[in-house]
Amino acid sequence: MDDAVVIRSGIARAVVNRKGAELIGWQVGASDLLWPRDSPGWNQTCPLMFPSCGWSESSRVEIKGQYYPMPVHGFISMQEFALVSNSESEVTLEASDDEFTKTMFPFYFRFRIKYKIVDMQLHIGISVKNTSDRAFLPYSIGIHPGFRWPLLSPRKDSWRLQFEKSESPLVPCISSQGLIQGNQRKISFHGRCLHLNESLFQNEALCFLNANSKRLSLVGEKVTIGIDAPDARHWVVWSLPQQDFLALEPCTGHGDIEDRRIPFDEREYNINLAPGKEQQFQVRFEFSQHED
Repeated sequence: MDDAVVIRSGIARAVVNRKGAELIGWQVGASDLLWPRDSPGWNQTCPLMFPSCGWSESSRVEIKGQYYPMPVHGFISMQEFALVSNSESEVTLEASDDEFTKTMFPFYFRFRIKYKIVDMQLHIGISVKNTSDRAFLPYSIGIHPGFRWPLLSPRKDSWRLQFEKSESPLVPCISSQGLIQGNQRKISFHGRCLHLNESLFQNEALCFLNANSKRLSLVGEKVTIGIDAPDARHWVVWSLPQQDFLALEPCTGHGDIEDRRIPFDEREYNINLAPGKEQQFQVRFEFSQHED
């Protein structure tokens, strides 16, 4: 892992890949919390999302009358990041627009991310700066961590998601192309709690759009993993059949809506960053153990 950086604090350790600035490992003591990359089914661990979240129709976007390719969740996971600073417990990485990004996204930007580990907490701070002196920068941003599910217990259905606030039980259906459809399906909440099982994800991800909650906790028999995301607007919860992970994705944007073509720079849910300005996106992971 010559292209990875390791940070530590107490019994905790995190590993960050220079490619995509992706978190590829987070261990607290003997607990290995993240889905290992290069695994069957899904070959990522915790990719970043920028400048798009979710699928774009036909994997392309319209910007100022021209069409550009746009991979799912954007292209930031493909970028090689430069090391800005590094200490025992934190690392800061940075990427900017280049000839490659201009083939998909004709805007100027600087994307900087800092990982800081403090015992059983992992702080992730992202800043996006519009380095243009003329044009606004439209974008969405998010993070896509896949946690081991189940962890330290054999049964997936013994786990639950605890939302900070009450959420609507109606979530949009997702097309086979990953687009958001107009019809909805109902899931069963017990108060602010959603009991987990594989059947929840047979028809794609659960998208909680314009969510009330800024904190989501994955609660098992012995451990809890909490995610605080004060800057997120939406939560996406996703897994694959017969795969032992659960992705909990706080984000500011979402995939395209089926049969509704909107130019990328006119999406109402994008952040439109003024020239020279900078915007933050903060996330914190927290691990705790509890009695059976």
